[in-house]
Amino acid sequence: MPPKNKSKKKKSSPPSLSAQEETLVTSLLQDFEDSDPAQVVEKLPDSRLARVFVERLPLNDESTIHLLAAIHEAFQDKQVRKAIKRVLFRLDKKGFAVGDFREEKDSTPAVFVPAEKEKPVAHLGTIDSNGYRAVLIELHRATKGVDLGVGLISDEHGIQQFLFANFSKKRTRQMKEDLSLDVGPLLETSLAHAATVLEKAYVRHTEIHSNAPSEYLELRPWLLENVSLLDRPVIYDSLPEGSVPERTVNGSQLEKLFQHSLLEFWIDDLESLKPFMEDILKLDDSPLLLNDAQKADRAGEIKKKGIEKLFPASRRALLKHRLEEMAYRFFQLEDEESSHLALAAALTAEQEDTALKPNPLIEFLFDRSLNFYMKAAKKDAEEADTKDDASSGIILP
Repeated sequence: MPPKNKSKKKKSSPPSLSAQEETLVTSLLQDFEDSDPAQVVEKLPDSRLARVFVERLPLNDESTIHLLAAIHEAFQDKQVRKAIKRVLFRLDKKGFAVGDFREEKDSTPAVFVPAEKEKPVAHLGTIDSNGYRAVLIELHRATKGVDLGVGLISDEHGIQQFLFANFSKKRTRQMKEDLSLDVGPLLETSLAHAATVLEKAYVRHTEIHSNAPSEYLELRPWLLENVSLLDRPVIYDSLPEGSVPERTVNGSQLEKLFQHSLLEFWIDDLESLKPFMEDILKLDDSPLLLNDAQKADRAGEIKKKGIEKLFPASRRALLKHRLEEMAYRFFQLEDEESSHLALAAALTAEQEDTALKPNPLIEFLFDRSLNFYMKAAKKDAEEADTKDDASSGIILP
């Protein structure tokens, strides 16, 4: 006797919508992240559209969960509630904390215990040779959207730009992506780390500028009240005990470190180096007859004078701080060798010059910058001779 065919339950197909209904649902889906859940529910005229709306909700935002709770409470329809359960299941599988969302039998209404409010998130960009870096802080304090602080700051030049305002989560994600493309990758860090970096830039800003950055002043009271600033660079709390390197780096180690893509453009500006470049170039045109040894001695004296002027104690302290920050950057990128070299170089910055030899890190950076511009000037001069064109701005008189 042939087996009986078991009847299969047909999956309910989504209801078809009129053009006007389609426009309404599409509009609600575009704007729900920036809207109060109750206001969204009010715009859903019936359970049929509520079900379609639920089934089309994106699964990339915690605000979806709060909206589902409001729809669950407003609509008793079984199809709507089944659609909500399916969406919650998919959200849970994607790793979102859906909280305790359950429906009791009979007349007991649905209970939604929301997940814990999102914690603040902070990101920092790569620091450059002038101390500039991007900073981004997300605070989930408002009922909708994100209170976002984003700016470009420097430990030497203060806060160059800073914006603090409420944005939608979608807009926040876009701004973060755009900033990463513009100023290099942003890496997540602790709120304490980002706040410490920001406050250091703010203090410097007040020392050199008369106008305070007004939008940072909106965020600053909350940061100082809710965050404990770090009392030492974050790298020292990240390394295993006993792994801090010795305070010496040699020339080959420095060469390797500064060949890294994140450090290759750590070059001093041309204007500060130009007087010393001119003095060295003039040695060949000197009316005095100097042999090679005498020229080398004279060039050494010029270089020593340049190092003393361009790298006073205050600038060496900043250099140490920047290299400590880079050591942590490499630590985050799991580049152990570069992190170790950057920290060793940072500690080397503290060494005093001797009568016979300057600090090895400072001498390396001075020579590196000098050679960079000397090569550029030579190249420009050769091109000017061959093309008989006007010289570029880097040619030295």
